[in-house]
Amino acid sequence: MSLQLWLLSLGVLLLGPALLAWVQRAPLWLQTTAMQGLDGFVLTSVAGIVLADVLPHALGEAGMWAVPLVLLGLIGPSLAERGLHRAAEQVHALALFLGMAGLVLHATLDGVALAGGDARPQLATAVLLHRLPEGLTIWWLLRPTYGRMIAGLALALVAAATILGMWAGPSTVPDGVALGLIESLVAGSLLHVVMHRPHPLVHLAHGRRGRLASGVGGLAGVAVVSVLLGHDPHGAEAASSFGHFLMESAPALLLAYLAAGLVQAMLPAASMAWMQRGGAFSQALRGVLFGLPLPICSCGVVPVYRSLVLQGVPAAAGMAFLVATPELGLDAILLSWPLLGGHLAIARLIAAACVALGVGWLVGRKVPPVDAHQGHAAMPHKNTQAWPARLRQGLALGFGEIVDHTAPWLLLGLVLAALAEPELKAGLLAHLPPGWDVPLFALLGMPLYVCASGATPLVAVLVAHGVSPGAGLALLLTGPATNVSTFGVLARLHGTPVALRFGVVMAVLAVAAGYVCNLVLADYHVPVTAVGEHGALYSVQVAATWALALLFAASVLRQGARGFVSQVLEFSDGEGAETAGHGGGHGHDHGHEHAHAHDHGHTHGHDHHHHH
Repeated sequence: MSLQLWLLSLGVLLLGPALLAWVQRAPLWLQTTAMQGLDGFVLTSVAGIVLADVLPHALGEAGMWAVPLVLLGLIGPSLAERGLHRAAEQVHALALFLGMAGLVLHATLDGVALAGGDARPQLATAVLLHRLPEGLTIWWLLRPTYGRMIAGLALALVAAATILGMWAGPSTVPDGVALGLIESLVAGSLLHVVMHRPHPLVHLAHGRRGRLASGVGGLAGVAVVSVLLGHDPHGAEAASSFGHFLMESAPALLLAYLAAGLVQAMLPAASMAWMQRGGAFSQALRGVLFGLPLPICSCGVVPVYRSLVLQGVPAAAGMAFLVATPELGLDAILLSWPLLGGHLAIARLIAAACVALGVGWLVGRKVPPVDAHQGHAAMPHKNTQAWPARLRQGLALGFGEIVDHTAPWLLLGLVLAALAEPELKAGLLAHLPPGWDVPLFALLGMPLYVCASGATPLVAVLVAHGVSPGAGLALLLTGPATNVSTFGVLARLHGTPVALRFGVVMAVLAVAAGYVCNLVLADYHVPVTAVGEHGALYSVQVAATWALALLFAASVLRQGARGFVSQVLEFSDGEGAETAGHGGGHGHDHGHEHAHAHDHGHTHGHDHHHHH
């Protein structure tokens, strides 16, 4: 039976290259569209296999030591390519080599699983399922650059490693921590290569048809990974946690999308003159109030801040706006209630407003006005349409554009929370000295490019497994409001000392808020959720989850799989500062370009073909 399984796995492995060869012989119009679809399939299926299968196994073997190695494999090549421009291709080749080595190592583990296929048919089925994206990925990445011989050799090595694993069993692979660390590094490298180097022919498909094909392929990849999870014990626990968090979040997210769109469409924009009135504290307060109804994510607020100060808005108002807007979004606040509990949700709201006021007053009052040289006016205009048209516009904005720019971050946050939960259950954070978790998590949040709503499920898991509520609050305060992009734009507009002062004041206030939270909410526990309890609430959660899944799927189809994923690639590439410095709008025809005025047009070496 094992021989038949190996032959079947080899056939599925070769199916991907055969499909790619057939597509490349098709007419040009079909070829380019199909290549976009295959690009979306490779991107989501490989990312899904890494996140749902490889990483849970690596975390189980090596613990949280796996995380820095994953980040090294994912971010390291981009940093090295920018630092060593002449060696960029060599750096990429090294990342590609590590990714291919990881596939060969993984094939050995697959062989071990296939050897027990008689006793564990579900595991054998999982191996066969992910052989299709594996073979397609190898041919996709190697054939255009290195030719048929190298690509064929890589496939042969995977097939040979599978035989080795079937014949020699578990003794063919390293044990324990060593295996987990190796898997982590190659997993990050494979993610980097797949996300940053699409097939050359992907460039040829433009417009809505290309994005739609990419989205269809991406959803097909998600479907393969979903079926894989149903047969793979490695990802079963993480998948269960992901589903739990998604069901718990879905009703609040739908309400948040509705409210954010309607608020934005119905309320007129404040004028620039209104924020220039009063003293520094009054200006900071006006900046908070101005940003409160605007559904702007952490990656979108920086270019809007730039536009504000270039149009004469005082720095006190602008900096308060910069901190408060991504932290006080309706989606984040409403999502906090079911995931963090009412008390911590209220603490988050009060702390974010106080920190924004403090930063605006303490830092912004000492910053002179910026010369209004040429800048992008990505600001709202007063909506004079009749209310039925504004209602339609609000619904389109809330369930369209806002979903487009928050869904990738929300899914990333849910995935990270699901991956972290098993490790946190094992008491990973139990050895932290009391009180040190607050400054630690405040500092961890500062360089991150994280959406406030996307960070919420992760913080819920952290607090549920031993992190103090104040430490979770500190992460929620610094994560959305400070990142590489923020410091880069502040330094260019106001000088490096102002950027450093902003970071120091932000960190001090976040830590202080965390300690105050711990005093007020001593012995606080995240509430027990109601997911899994049948009844009216469960039915609402199921319906909301399906509705949210459809909204996210529609977003993937609008943007294409690569356009969807590219929004979180900004952090992995560290290009946010450059992007924000250029400002610019998405070009959505909603009349609300300000809502996410950052420019996702940078390409990481390729064209995303966004719906922008």
